[in-house]
Amino acid sequence: MKNSLRFKNIRERNAYIIGQLNAKKTIGEVSNKVGISKRQVKRIRKSHRINGRLGRKKGSGRPQVLNKTQKLKLLQLVKWNFGKPLSSIIRENNLGCITQTARNYQRSIGFSYQKTQKKPHLNKENITDRLFLARSCQGYPFDTTIFVDECVFEVGEPFYGWGPVGQPYYIDAYQFPPKVNVWGAISMEGKLNIAFYNGNMDQYDYQELLQEHLYPQANGLWGKGMWVLAQDGAPCHTANSTQIDILTQAADILPWPGASPDLNPIEHVWHALKLEVYRRAPRNEEELRQFILEEWANLDNNEVTRMAESFERHLEMVIEAEGEYIDY
Repeated sequence: MKNSLRFKNIRERNAYIIGQLNAKKTIGEVSNKVGISKRQVKRIRKSHRINGRLGRKKGSGRPQVLNKTQKLKLLQLVKWNFGKPLSSIIRENNLGCITQTARNYQRSIGFSYQKTQKKPHLNKENITDRLFLARSCQGYPFDTTIFVDECVFEVGEPFYGWGPVGQPYYIDAYQFPPKVNVWGAISMEGKLNIAFYNGNMDQYDYQELLQEHLYPQANGLWGKGMWVLAQDGAPCHTANSTQIDILTQAADILPWPGASPDLNPIEHVWHALKLEVYRRAPRNEEELRQFILEEWANLDNNEVTRMAESFERHLEMVIEAEGEYIDY
């Protein structure tokens, strides 16, 4: 039987069936059109003739295994015991149902089995600093603010693609995968520069990188001393000599709270860049560097601008969350 019709619920379907029968349509015609058996159409007609009912009788059907009290208890237990198997929760609390029943109920209310996510630990000082930044910068124009950060790319990282079900797509896994360290900068003008660096960067390496890859571009866009730098609290960023060096070129350094990568909009850019680079499955460090440069050039500048503009929304979210970590 071909079901060419879609109904919101059983009541709507049954009303349509009765309407078609009243319009002198045969049981066979209605059955084919709605996509149910003739026997079921006859039952619906009979039920409507006897009691005028279009839907199921209240309280009819299989009794629910979980009552309201059990459902509430299950919901609370799952929230309090994230990570504990449902079978253990049911057994230890005598809920009186099988695991599949509990699993079906969890799915019906929008729960899913998911992996834990990492986030930086925020202490009281971090939370206070985050709130101070968010509140003190309300209404501040960030048009000339530059957001910088470092990121690590690796050969052999997984990526998404389409393929036949049951036929996994494999990429080579390296015991010690080649890595590339990348520094980048964005603003509300869009992409600025990126640069590669080797090993752990100290304050002098960082100052040299800024002098070569940031200051000329930033001063060309806004003029010396007319822009603001936003960077995290890495030791090479906060060293006294680095701070002095930056302030010879920039108007100011944005006071950045500790443990707050969720505030920096360049994290969105790194995510988008990694998706494109890893999709090309680089096989060695040379290809990895080449793909990073090419995909950085291919990033939509308007999209990068939109990501940079999200910083203001990030600050609003921090205030709403009372300084806690935000889902960015």
